[in-house]
This record gives sequence, C-alpha cells and structure tokens, in this order.
Amino acid sequence: MKKLILPLIPFVFAAAVLNTATSYAEKMSSGTQDLVIDKMERALSVIEKNDAAYIPSQKRWADLLAERARTRFMAEIEVNCAGCKGSAEDRKKAIITYEQILDRVEINEHGPVLFQLGHLYEMSGNQNKAIELYERILKDAKPKKITKEIISRSHVALGDLLFQKNKFKDAHFHFKLALRDKDLENRALVIYNMSWCDFNTGKLNSAIETIENLLRQPELLNDASFHADVMRDLATFYSRRSISNKEIALYVALSPENSKKELTLHFATEADRIGQKNAARTILDRYLQFPDITQAERLDAFVRLAQINYDRGQTEQSNKDFSVAAATFRDSNCDDEKKCAELQKTMKRYVTELHRSKKLKPDSSLLTAYVIYANTFPQDRDMTLRAAQLAQDLKQHKMSTELYRTISGNRHFSDAQRTEALQNEVSAAEASGDAKLKQAAYVHYLQINRDGAKSFEIRYQMAYLKYQNKNFNEAASDFDSLARDSKGPAGLRKKSADLALDSLSMLKADEKIETTAADYAVILPASRTEFQAISRKAILNRAAVVANDKKSSSAEQRKSLVKMIQTDISKASASEKILFYTNQSILAEQLGEDQVYIKSLQLLIGTKELSQEKRSQFNEQLIGYYEKHLDFKSAYVAAKTMKSRLSTQESEFRLSTLADLGNLNTAAGHYRKALAAGLKGQRALVVRSRLVLLSSNPTKELNRQFKELKKDRELLNETTLFVISKNNSSRGLENILASRELKNGPAAHWVNRQKFYSEVAKFKIQLQRHQLDTKNDRRLSNSIAARMKLIEKADGLLGRALKSKDIGSQVVTLDLIYQENDRFVRNLAGLPLPRGLTAAEQQQYLGILKAKSKPFFVKAKTAQKQLQEIWANSPALAQAIQDYRMARTEIRKLLVADLSVMSRASGDGKLKNTLNATLEDSSFSNKDLLKARQSVAQNPNNIKDIENLKILETKGGHPLMATYLEARLSHIQRGEQL
Repeated sequence: MKKLILPLIPFVFAAAVLNTATSYAEKMSSGTQDLVIDKMERALSVIEKNDAAYIPSQKRWADLLAERARTRFMAEIEVNCAGCKGSAEDRKKAIITYEQILDRVEINEHGPVLFQLGHLYEMSGNQNKAIELYERILKDAKPKKITKEIISRSHVALGDLLFQKNKFKDAHFHFKLALRDKDLENRALVIYNMSWCDFNTGKLNSAIETIENLLRQPELLNDASFHADVMRDLATFYSRRSISNKEIALYVALSPENSKKELTLHFATEADRIGQKNAARTILDRYLQFPDITQAERLDAFVRLAQINYDRGQTEQSNKDFSVAAATFRDSNCDDEKKCAELQKTMKRYVTELHRSKKLKPDSSLLTAYVIYANTFPQDRDMTLRAAQLAQDLKQHKMSTELYRTISGNRHFSDAQRTEALQNEVSAAEASGDAKLKQAAYVHYLQINRDGAKSFEIRYQMAYLKYQNKNFNEAASDFDSLARDSKGPAGLRKKSADLALDSLSMLKADEKIETTAADYAVILPASRTEFQAISRKAILNRAAVVANDKKSSSAEQRKSLVKMIQTDISKASASEKILFYTNQSILAEQLGEDQVYIKSLQLLIGTKELSQEKRSQFNEQLIGYYEKHLDFKSAYVAAKTMKSRLSTQESEFRLSTLADLGNLNTAAGHYRKALAAGLKGQRALVVRSRLVLLSSNPTKELNRQFKELKKDRELLNETTLFVISKNNSSRGLENILASRELKNGPAAHWVNRQKFYSEVAKFKIQLQRHQLDTKNDRRLSNSIAARMKLIEKADGLLGRALKSKDIGSQVVTLDLIYQENDRFVRNLAGLPLPRGLTAAEQQQYLGILKAKSKPFFVKAKTAQKQLQEIWANSPALAQAIQDYRMARTEIRKLLVADLSVMSRASGDGKLKNTLNATLEDSSFSNKDLLKARQSVAQNPNNIKDIENLKILETKGGHPLMATYLEARLSHIQRGEQL
C-alpha cells in the first residue's frame, strides 16, 4: 500500500528544498554548523530588535538551526535513536524564531519562511499546523508574491499530508495542481502518489493508467530503485482485477532490463497471493522463459507452480510440476551447501504445507508428493518416515514397505534407526494382509538382522504364512523347530507348539500328534498338563475336526459321535469338557440326534466354568430348539432361568410371548412387566390386546386398555369382537362402541346389526300375527288399513337397511317385504264377497280389490327379484362368506349368526348354496390342528407343513401362532435359523 512508503517522501522533499535554496542555509560540516550557530546566538543577544540587522540575522540563525536539525535527524536515523542527536531541540528553536519574524520579513521572503515553518511543523509531528501553513501559502500566493516554486512545493507537501490523513481526493487535487508546474522537481514521485490516490478511492483503472503512463516516461525514472518500486505497485494494481495476457506482456516490457526477471517473479507472487491462480501460473511460465534463469530459480519456480496448480484443483499437474522441481534439483550441481539446504527446505515446505491443507483428508496426491521428495532427499529420514506412515494410513502398504526399506537399506543411518525401519516395514507388510508382501518383508529382515531381537518372531510369522497357505507339512516342521529352540521367548515357543500340533491335526497325523505332544510336555514343562491332555485325547481332537469340517460325510460324523459317546472324560478339565460337549452338540444337531443334542446343551449350560456369554449362547440354542419343535413351555422355562442380555422390556416381552404360546398362566404378568419397563409401539398395543383376551374380566380390561388400543382401530375392533364373542354380549362396552374410533367399525356394525335383526324379528312376529277381520265391513276396512300401516313400517325398515349398506340387514328386510306383501295380496284375494250384490256389483267389487292389491303385488315381486339378485351375484354377500371362512373360531361364533339369519331368507341361487354349504362345513377340527402341530414339530423346516399349520392356527388355534409361524417362514426363506 502507498502508506508503507509515504514516510520517505517528506525527507526527500525537504532535502530538495534545502539543497536548492542556498539563500536559506549554506552547506557546511557539523563542527562548522555548531560554531556558526553558537557565534550567531551570542551576537543576536546584543542586537536590538529595531536594529536593521536583527530580522536578517534571526532568519539566518533559524535557517542554520533548521539545516542542523535536518542533518542531526539523518544521523539519528542511522543509529536508530529518536532525538538522541538534538534534532528536536533545533527544530523547536527554529520554529519559534520563524514564528517571531514572520510578520516582519520582506514580502519576497514571506513565502520561503512560511514553507520552512510548514516543513518544520511537519517534521515535528504537528501535521495540522503544517497543513494550515501550506494552505496559508497558497492563499497568500498573490498578495505576498510567493514564487511559483514555493507554491508548487506547497501543493505537493499539502498533498502528502492529506494523503497521510486518508483524504485521497483532496490530496489528488493538490498533486494535480502541482503538476501544472513544468519545472516541478520529483515530478515522477507526484505522479506516482496520484496513482495511489486513485487506487485508494476505488478508481482502479485510472490508477493503472496513471502508473502505466509514468512508466512510459523513462526520463522521469532515473532512480532504478524507485523504478522497481513503481513496477511492484503496478503488480499490486493489476492483481486487483482480472489479469490479462496483454497486461502480463506489458508488465514485462515496462520492467527495467536489469530487474525484469525479479519483477516478473514478484508479479507472479502477488497474483498468487491475491488468488489469481491462472494468471500466476501464466506469469510463472513467462518467468521460466528468461534465458539467464538459474537452476535454483527454476527449482523455486516449479515448486511455486506445483503449489499454484494444487490451489487450482489441478492435483495431477501440481505433482508433475513438483516432480520437475525434484528432477531439476537432482540434475543440478549443488555445490553451494547453504543454497542446497535452502532449496531442500523450499521443497519440504511445499510437501508439509500440502499435508497441512489435507490433514483431515489426506489422499494419494499427497503421498505422491511425499514419495517424490523422499526419492530426491533420501537422507531426510523424518520425511521418509512421514511418507511411509501416510502410505500406511492410505492402505498403500506396498509403498509403505518400500519407503521403510529405503531407510533400512541406507547405511547413512544408525543401526538403531535401520532396525526400527525394518520393524516398521514388517508392520506395514502385515497390515496389508498380502502374503507375498509379508514374506518379502520377513526375508528382508532376516537378511539384514538375522540375530535381531525380532528374528524369532519373524521366523514364527514366516511359519504362520505357510500355515495360512495350508502348507501344513512345512508349517508343522518350522513350528516344531521354533518350539524346540530354547533361545526363543516362552510365549512364542508355546504358540509354535500349538500350531505345530494343529498343523499335524490338519494332516490327520494322529500318531505324530501323540508323540510330539508328549515331547512338548517335557521341553515346555509349564504346559505339561495341557500337552499330556492333548496327547491322551488325539482321538477326541480328530472327532472335533470332523464335527467342524463341513465336508465330512454323515458316516464320518456318526462314527465320531459314537466315539465321543463312548469316551470317558470324567478326568478332563473344564475347558476340555466344554470343547467336548460343544463338538458333540454340533454333531448331534447335524445328525438329528435330538436327545443327545439337548443333553449336550444342558451339560454345557450346567458347567460352572463356562463364561456367561457362552452360557447365554447355548441357552439360546436350547430355546431355539424347543421353539422349532413348538415346545413353548420348555422354551419358556429355559428362557426364564437364563440371565438375559436383553433389556428388561425385551426380556419380559419374550417371556410373555413364550408363556402365551405355551398357554401358561404367567403370560399376563410378563406382559404387564414389559409395559411397565417401557415397551412401546405396535408391540405394546398387541400386548394390551392379549391382556384383554387373557383376562378373567375382559370387558373391564378392555375399558382399562382402551386409551392406548384406540391408537390402532383395526386391532381395537378385533379385540372388541373377541370380548363380545367371549362374553356373548356387548354389555359394558357401550362407551367403547360409541367412540369415534369404533362407531363406524366392524364391532359397532355387528352390535348394531344384531339390534336391527332383533327389531326386525320382533316386528316380523307382530306383522305375521296380524289378520284381516271379516266380521263386518267396518272392521274389515279398519284391519286392512292397519295391515297397510304395518307394511309401510316394514318399508321403513328396508330403507334403513339399504342406507346401512349391510347385506344381512338387506336380506332379512327384503325377505320380510316379499313375504308380507305377498301374504297381504293373497289375503285380499281370499276375502268373501259381500252379501246381496248383483253380478255386476260383484265384478266391480273384485276390480276394486285387485286395484288395491296391485301395489303390494308389485312390491312383493320387486323384493323377490332383489333377493334373487343377491343370491346370484352379490359381492357383499360373497365377501361376508369369505370373511366367515377366514375368521378365527372366536369371531366365527359371531358371524355365524349373521349367515344363519340370511340363510333362512326365501329364494335360492349360487351364493345361497355357497352360504348353506359354508354353514354346514365342519372341516376344521382340533384333531386336524394337533396333527398339523405334530408335523411341524417333527419337521421344523418343512415349509409346506408350516404353511398348513399357519392356516389352521389362523382359523382356530392360538392367536399368536400365526404370527410366529409367519416369522419362522421368513427366517427359513432367508436361510437363517431360529
């Protein structure tokens, strides 16, 4: 920014004034200055103020003080001690003197005195007073006949001071006025300051144009240092807007020949700093074209390019540039050790900064940069270690081992450092899981450090690789050698012995196992008991192999199981017994030997030394067995005695379900505990429904659970129907049936339908009992009118039935309409003729009766036709029959009443026959249900048997069994086990 260089301007300007105005003070040495000033001070003390020589002498003395203040100030700057040479005191005396004589000097001296005074104010830090004096010079320019030179310099000085106060617009105004003076000294500096005024007021284009015009006038730029400063500021200006290729070319053209390269690099740096990455890259490309660029500069440029391209998101190009930088370093003759170190430091900084930026998410591009650096500076162990660790973090294990190997194979490093690298190489190879990589690392370790602290462990790992690759012959031999090596760690010798025996076991070399285990009992006395047991029980171990080998045949498995049953293990340790019973249970399960399987699990569960986790596991297996065979009572007992890992609510829910399926009276208690423990959601609603159905007073329990059950209308309806069926009444459920959740549901409809059936039945009796009274005409007329009213009431019942859209209600009312209208027509037709009528009168009477009965005849026929249509193809009736067939026994008890009422209605048709056949169907029986349960118990995984049982359980079995069987089918279809 302009403010950073501004303090230099007053000094330059003041020097110009004092050097050109010889009338103010002659240049002299420091000692001469002091001598002259002292003499003048003594002389002035005796001169009277009205003496003609007083004013010129005072002015001369002030000029000398001002000049000495300047030279002393310069000396103070050199030694960096403010005021230590006395500049401030001289300046103060000069100011006082100038102020005293200002009004008494000749008019042609007035301007220079003011200017000197203004400059002294400025140097003493009194900027406001300096501004006032410069403004006074400009104001008094004409009346005081102040010279053009002083006026121009005053504009410049005033502009500088205003600039320092951030009054850039006013400063620009004074700089512009100063430039009108063609003889103005330091013209380039004023133009330069004007460009900064434009820049600071947001006139970027004007600032750039001004500074470019200045640079096109080389005659103004005699100072190479100033020229370079202007170029640097132009780079700053350019960077504040999008840098074009034209501006890059112009910048290079305007730069001084002897500093083009350095300034071009500065331009690239500035563009990069501001964030113009593309421009920075272009400028650096131009920088690299300078013919005199050194290898060090080229290296630095490529490192910069790498960073810039990375910032641009060009990771691949970034690494290419960094690779070129590395190649440049390797190809250069780096004779200067200090410079070499600097270049290495630059490249290292790039990698570490790149790592810092990717600290949260390092990637392969960062690893590439590390590898390039490590290959260039193999002596930098720390960076190579970082690279190796990063490769390992990125799962690039092969690269990690190679990097560690560059350290372990480099004799420049100490033995301790190389050994550490060898161990890290092994760790990286092991982390890879790549057998070939691990083998190579192990071999490399033993080549370099055959007798190292880790050599035994490495030999062990090499043997283990053979074991993993199923090269059991060689693995057994290698492990046996390790086990017999008395110099090895006891722990690894023991592991080697175990794996040697295990390898022999894989080879089924039973005799070798017995003899080898006996040897180990001697050479590894701490494990004597264990190896003696292994030797004794080779046969038992072979049986374990068969039990765990999926490829073993049934004959092999049965032979092993028989061997195990016949084996006496009373003296075996607890762990041996656990292994024995575990393998025995596996074989028994595979062979379908249920009694052996159950006994093995029970023995395992009863073993005190068994861990709680394993005990729970075997208990779960036992419970699963009982469940598969539908023995829910036994499953419940096993679950209840087990220390469950489930939460209280889950444990209680499980127990309640098993107890419920086992028809145990403890189910309700567990259900309530599950709810109390916080059971939520749909399961909680099902639990509440079961509590209702299990209750001795289901009506009371339903009212208690209603608040929660109403969250699931379907479940609430079903539960309500179950309660009505169980109680044979809806008494006590009035509020529930009238609730918003149930008033339009199946339960409420059923109750309302029964009430309607009852109403129709009572009315039907009343209507059927009504007879026409023929004792006399009046009584006949009255009875006919009464019958018509009753039939009209029947019509009202039909209207209600049709409005309800209930098929049962429609059938019974249509049948009533048909039967009673038909009977009324027949009654009217059978009335006797009145006595004394002529033949013509008789015909007229009969016509009246016929006309009166016709509407009822039509109504009877219409009702009969509608009934026939229902019996033929009513979807509602078909659905009602299907609902009855699929309903559980408890619900059928309710629905049978509806179907029975409809079956008694007149008429016939396909659906009438289906209805009657459905009511007569007695295919379902408890015998069928028990038989189906036995089939599933004997064949737990037979899907067909499970599906058949599910259908029967849905119709009349346990309410939870259908859901349980559905879950089992799902498990089997997914290949899972209970």
